[in-house]
Amino acid sequence: MAYTFLDLKTKLTTQVGDPNLDSTVIADAINYTQQEIFAKYDLTLNSDSQTNTITSGTSSLASALPSDFQRISSLRITLPVVNATDITERYMSPKEFRTSFPAIYLIGPPANWTFWTAIEFSTLVDQTYTVKIDYIKSIPLLSASTDIPLVPQAFEEMLMLGAKIRIYEQKEDFDYASQFQNRFADLVEAFTTRYSTRQVDNMVVIPGARGRV
Repeated sequence: MAYTFLDLKTKLTTQVGDPNLDSTVIADAINYTQQEIFAKYDLTLNSDSQTNTITSGTSSLASALPSDFQRISSLRITLPVVNATDITERYMSPKEFRTSFPAIYLIGPPANWTFWTAIEFSTLVDQTYTVKIDYIKSIPLLSASTDIPLVPQAFEEMLMLGAKIRIYEQKEDFDYASQFQNRFADLVEAFTTRYSTRQVDNMVVIPGARGRV
């Protein structure tokens, strides 16, 4: 069965059964459900990575971060191999960083770092380094009829239920919307378990769910 934005809108319109419902409301309900899920959870599906460099004598990345960048998950030096290390935990808040390093003049390998509008390091690096940035990425809105949701088809029901809840709440039919809440929460729990970036401990608390993952 096809799994496109058009297919989902058609199916949702049929299930809601309101011929007067604006198509924009249907589209927004699907989009907002997907956006809400990926805004709450760090998942493999909305994770990506970039390889970048810090040029000798500088304290910032040589290239811009990806256009879909939202938040850094980890930061590692990968080259030269002798300097390879994970410096994720060396992050400092911008205020703390500015207080500790009001001027960048020390020369050495990348150490402490911060992020404001860009990644900044506390040293002018002594050679060119390659870094690997794992990050959480933004999710584009579905717009074209042939667009395919980032949520896999196996969890289509989750998208549909979330969209129904939004539609019935917009109609101010909160009692009818509430009948979908438990099933939706259970599916979100299963979804985030399946695609969590935390593969070992998986102690992610799902709001509204009846257990833990």
